[in-house]
Amino acid sequence: MLKLIDIKALSEILSVKSSTLYQWVELGKIPHFKINGAVRFNHSEILDWLSTCKIEQVGYNTIEGRKPRKGGA
Repeated sequence: MLKLIDIKALSEILSVKSSTLYQWVELGKIPHFKINGAVRFNHSEILDWLSTCKIEQVGYNTIEGRKPRKGGA
């Protein structure tokens, strides 16, 4: 089922400013619809889009941002 959400709702979901979402829309960085000039987002498409934004940190100490030393610590 198609569930459309507006800028305000998505802003709260993603914890980003509405102005940031408008920039992403204009740059084509986020899937969206324009209906009579109003920007709307398909909830399931946003979930799919989010999965493409995930960055894996494999083999690095994420706290210090470097590879762990041999022998621990």
